[in-house]
Amino acid sequence: MATLNILPDSSMNKSIVLIVSLCSVLFFGCSQAETVSSQGETVPPKTITQVPDAQTTKSLTLTEADVLIAATIQAINQENVNFFMPYLMERDRAPENVQAALNHYRAYFQGEEITDFERLGVEQLGETGNQTPIQRFNYRIANNQGISKQIAVYQDQSIRLDDPFLLYSVYANRLVERYIDAIQSQDIDKLSRVLNIEETLFSQDELREIISQYKDLFSLDSLNYQFIGVESERQQFLYTISGQNGREHEIKVIYGDGLVSLHDQFIPLNQGS
Repeated sequence: MATLNILPDSSMNKSIVLIVSLCSVLFFGCSQAETVSSQGETVPPKTITQVPDAQTTKSLTLTEADVLIAATIQAINQENVNFFMPYLMERDRAPENVQAALNHYRAYFQGEEITDFERLGVEQLGETGNQTPIQRFNYRIANNQGISKQIAVYQDQSIRLDDPFLLYSVYANRLVERYIDAIQSQDIDKLSRVLNIEETLFSQDELREIISQYKDLFSLDSLNYQFIGVESERQQFLYTISGQNGREHEIKVIYGDGLVSLHDQFIPLNQGS
């Protein structure tokens, strides 16, 4: 399976793009409209005065994890980019990354504020070489419309927020943007750089056919995209591509193991769906 380093000017391609070495991070998916479970304990967020230090070597307590999740909810609702920086992997500490995640939260929760969270459990996973505990606190956050998603507080060398939005949203958006740009410009070489990888090499005719299918459906200069949801079981971000004629076409970005990949039924021999 081919991989490429993600850099601002690097080539992203159809099947696989290496985002970052995720080593000990364990992910949670989410669905488009999960209903809050009756199991666990639902706790409304309260005003937060102090959150745990991301660099602490002490074992995080349940109360401290609750405080961090409550503060995270406030930060999402207020779109406070700076709040998230200490709780991300160093590679991801960029305003663009966080803003992309916040935009996806807003779309996922349909513009409604998150109002409470539910504890789902704590996993003790051992300890690091310097005896820092490795543990994960699992939560579900929700709004008053019954829309919910899972998020976790993960502790090993530091304390991190563990959510696919925070880890993958910006890279998924970039992949979609480069794909659309290649189609709009009808640039076969550019589309080849987006789609062709070691295992999958599309011919010039196949690449032209992809562009042709979009031309049949849309006026290419009007193409736009929108994030519309998540399929947690398949670890997929869902997007629609649309144009001025009101038509829409759905594509998917698969995430996981530090990779994102583009799936579109217009791409020949596309893997899975």
